[in-house]
Parts: sequence; C-alpha cells; structure tokens
Amino acid sequence: MVFNPDEDTMTSSFFFPPNSVRGHAVEGRDVFRVSNNNAFGLTGAGTIYLSFQSADLSSYVNPIDKAILTMTSVDGGFSANASVGNPFTISAHAVDTNPITSITDDTNPGGEIDWLTFFNLNIQAASPESSVAVEGFGQIEFDVTSIVNDWISGTNNELSIALTGKNDTSGTDFLHGFLNNTEASGSTFLTINPVPEQTTGVLGLALTLGRRSRQS
Repeated sequence: MVFNPDEDTMTSSFFFPPNSVRGHAVEGRDVFRVSNNNAFGLTGAGTIYLSFQSADLSSYVNPIDKAILTMTSVDGGFSANASVGNPFTISAHAVDTNPITSITDDTNPGGEIDWLTFFNLNIQAASPESSVAVEGFGQIEFDVTSIVNDWISGTNNELSIALTGKNDTSGTDFLHGFLNNTEASGSTFLTINPVPEQTTGVLGLALTLGRRSRQS
C-alpha cells in the first residue's frame, strides 16, 4: 500500500530562530533543500523531516518485505544540485524523538530542542541500503525497510524520517531540491509491501507434487 506523509518540513543552516522550521501549509514553500554537513561554511545540514500516522501501519506485522520512500527531486534553485558528473549521497534516517513537536520554532515555541541539537543528537545512523547517490532530478527511491520494521515491531515509536546529506563524503558542497508534499501532494510517498503469505508457496508445492504423482 502507498501512504503520504502526514507532515513534511525542513530545517537548514540558512534559517534563523525563531523561524527555524519551514514548509508548513500556510507558508507556500514549494521546494525543500537537502545539503551536506557544514555546507558553504555553515554548521549543520539542510534536512527534510517526514512524519506518518500509526494508523498507516495498523494492518502490518513485522517483518515486512520492503518499504520504499519515494521523493521527487527538483532544482534546488541555488546552482548546487547533484548531477551525473557530481553525485551526492543523500540518506534516510530514523529519529528517536518527534521532530515536528520537539524542535523549537515560531510555530512550536514549546519545543524543547533547537534544530541543530536535534540534527546532531536525535537522528539515528542510516542503514547502508537507505543511502542513495543522487545524480539528478525525478523520482528518487530510498529503501527504508529497516526503519518501518522498527516502527511495526515497536522498537522505535517515532514514526518520522529524516532525509539529509550528513553522510555525504564527496567533498563538495551541495544544496539539492525536493518537492514539498504539502504543496505538491503525491510527490512524496511511502510504499509498504508485506511478506507474501506462506500459503501461496505451500499451495504451489502441493500442486507440483500432485502433478508429479499423476505423471508417475
């Protein structure tokens, strides 16, 4: 099944308090941007945060077969995009605290964590399969199976994903664009495929053995 994020926002070294989190519906921000760590001499990295509803997972049991996060990559507008000749590594990470409710912002003055502390301490390590060498625009897929399995099993109850360039080792500063799903509905979505039912395999085996018996 396919699910859209309940909320998607971004933080950036270019944003200053109290307006540290941007991309809410009332702001009209069409494009988010992801950067490498300490890009252009500024501390931190441009990061997109996506949150999902627990109801989306209610019909699944751990482990699932595959979960793919699809993002729509576009021009970031600052001539620092990934390209075939200059790819950048962007990765999807689990988090251990809800970024939407925890990061202090003018829309969330009660938040207890500033954006940079959250970036440094509350984003978990990415699994190797969730890192992608982005080379241009269009739909980009991130394998988030391990993240979603942790959600379903209850190992991690924070149903949010951080998309960031913090693991990039290209040595080149980048600022790559992705569509804001709040403004471009359907541009970001999570596809979850359950493990195929075992009865299908058992039935197939039974039919095969039956044919062999009749042939004998």
